[in-house]
Amino acid sequence: MMNLSELWRHFRLLADQETLSKEQKEFMLKFLTEEHHRKEQKRIQYLMNMSGIKRTKVLDDFDWKYNPKIPRDKILEYMNTQWLTKPSNLVLIGPAGVGKTHVATALCHDALSKGHQTVFLTLFDLTAKMAKAKSIYSFIEYHLGQPSGVWMRSAM
Repeated sequence: MMNLSELWRHFRLLADQETLSKEQKEFMLKFLTEEHHRKEQKRIQYLMNMSGIKRTKVLDDFDWKYNPKIPRDKILEYMNTQWLTKPSNLVLIGPAGVGKTHVATALCHDALSKGHQTVFLTLFDLTAKMAKAKSIYSFIEYHLGQPSGVWMRSAM
């Protein structure tokens, strides 16, 4: 949570906060905190809409007992790496119905909830985008603004 000085700088307010009374500072702190929260939620919703995630899923809802072969420790370990600060990709491979989409969308959702831009693509969507690209350069330009990605492949 941000304090009044941080919020003051964040919103680039020009007035001097030292001229405010204690009550005014308390009001401004509450008001700016709520405004910051509202803006952050709106930003996350925008990122969610741009991500390609069709249904929101979280890892807390994942049934790890359904398929014990899924490497829970490795997935949770990956979430604690710097994949959000250093662009990287994660490829999930397996037959239909083992939870790839759930894990992938949960990772994307976690990144989005922390304010990071990400994109979710199935292999089918990726190949369709590649086929529609006029050149490799136009395809690369399309993805330059999207730093993190979770890619998923289903067995066919």
